[in-house]
Amino acid sequence: MARKILLRQFKQLRTLRRFTTSVNLKNQEQYVIKSPLEDIVIPNMRFLDRLWLESPSFINHVAIECAESKKSYTYQQLQKNMAVFATSLRKKLGLNPGDVVAAMLPNCPQFPVVAFGALQAGCVVTPINPIYKELEVTHQVSTTAPKVFVTIPQCYETVVKGLQNAKIDAKIVVIDNPSAPIPEGAIRYSEISESGEADYSLLDKVEKNNDDVAFIPFSSGTTGLPKGVEITYGNLIAAIEIMQNKRNSFPLLTQGDFQDVVPCILPFFHIYGLVVALMGHLAKGCKLISLPKFSAGLYLDVLDKQKPTLLYVVPPIAILLGKHPDVKVEHFERVRNVICGAAPLADSDVHAILEKCKRKLEFNQGFGATETTSLATTTLMDSTILDYSACGVPMASVLLKFVDPLTGNPVPIGEPGELYVKSPTIMKGYHKNEKATKETLTEDGYFKTGDLGYYKPEAGLYITDRIKELIKVKGMQVAPAELESILRSHPAVQDAAVIGIPHEIYGEVPKAFVIRKNGKETSAEELQSFVADRVAVFKKIEEVAFVNDIPKTTTGKILRKDLKKMYA
Repeated sequence: MARKILLRQFKQLRTLRRFTTSVNLKNQEQYVIKSPLEDIVIPNMRFLDRLWLESPSFINHVAIECAESKKSYTYQQLQKNMAVFATSLRKKLGLNPGDVVAAMLPNCPQFPVVAFGALQAGCVVTPINPIYKELEVTHQVSTTAPKVFVTIPQCYETVVKGLQNAKIDAKIVVIDNPSAPIPEGAIRYSEISESGEADYSLLDKVEKNNDDVAFIPFSSGTTGLPKGVEITYGNLIAAIEIMQNKRNSFPLLTQGDFQDVVPCILPFFHIYGLVVALMGHLAKGCKLISLPKFSAGLYLDVLDKQKPTLLYVVPPIAILLGKHPDVKVEHFERVRNVICGAAPLADSDVHAILEKCKRKLEFNQGFGATETTSLATTTLMDSTILDYSACGVPMASVLLKFVDPLTGNPVPIGEPGELYVKSPTIMKGYHKNEKATKETLTEDGYFKTGDLGYYKPEAGLYITDRIKELIKVKGMQVAPAELESILRSHPAVQDAAVIGIPHEIYGEVPKAFVIRKNGKETSAEELQSFVADRVAVFKKIEEVAFVNDIPKTTTGKILRKDLKKMYA
């Protein structure tokens, strides 16, 4: 979607869309957008008990299968291995409730064993992107201080260096092939999860309150370096209840030998993949097909051979489905719903998919964030809305309102402003970062998204731009400050600033503006390689422009809007 609203245009747009009725700022209620669905009731039960509530009816079905290796677990095997892994954490590796387990894994059948098994042991899980480099791993483990780190052989050296840099002493577990060697000093995953017995008398004594932290995924919040987001047990249980509403569950079917089949290309380390794709569909007995990495060939092979019924995508994959010449009508043979999130998608891109599939297919968009446990709005099952660029309506127990970013006052429904969200899925706060938490959560419990948009009662939520400085590349957050810090560490760079520029496929990509040091020479290609060696591939600098000055405020804050004006 083209960028429509910038803060410098905000006053003009606000005037154009202003309601003619007078506004009483003292009555906050009139600005709140409520869900058309009944509020959820959070049950008084453990998270895993809620996750597996319906599992007796599908216990022997396949829970998850790897698209590459074909390794799979049934629901019975998954639950058993989780309990064995949880027991091993406590009895073999010496962890206590509240200790942190880091999981740097691609999408694979072992991921839910590690993530939910660690919770069963009473531990906290911090998922890490498996394409992260040493610098990024160091930052995350410095903040979370894991006692155990689970990864794959390809990431082992990066993990070791990241832990050493952070001066963290953690046991490293490697997802292994039992017939192949593993690095010296590492622990085999298979020996602590796929063999041995579970001690349920120990695990049943683990008690967690709804306010206790379960996961610490990382998000860039509104600005700056990535921050740990504290997702609680209460958040997770509320998320399951919200997702199970019949008007937004599509519906999920597991009857007899039939299962809904869901390709899992959304990374499990990301809140969308973890909560919506993984947790939401394990709870209903679906067959998940995990893709450890994305390639068009592998993804289309899954569509062809597995005959999926539900597709969860981000805009780049949606665009691929609509435009890639190898995508055929047969790939949509059993697909009922395509659900897109993580970033806005243009109406035209949706129609490209609908035209290609040549059959009745429901397309749904939603809005969420790491800080909202991924859930906020969705297109309901019985929706008659034909504008696919809208992101739906508030989910159960979710409240929305819009605030004028210039004055801090709420604006009438229909006018543009910064989106605030309130729900039982809102994070507890940023891990060990009270300042950022206070800046992001209001006293009455709203999360300031940093997104500009508006709400049409007859159509739903529209996200038009971002106040915050984050760059959204393929639905993933990239913090300009992180890239700027790396660029400034180059010996030939005096100063640097980074903005997001539009990209037809990825949504946005980073562009750097660099001031060279006097007497130092460097090229755009050298700086691009310098950054690429230190960050995950989606953060790489797409363009470099050498400049003599970077516009800043008197306090030194980079004026990115001026840089964007220069780019335009």
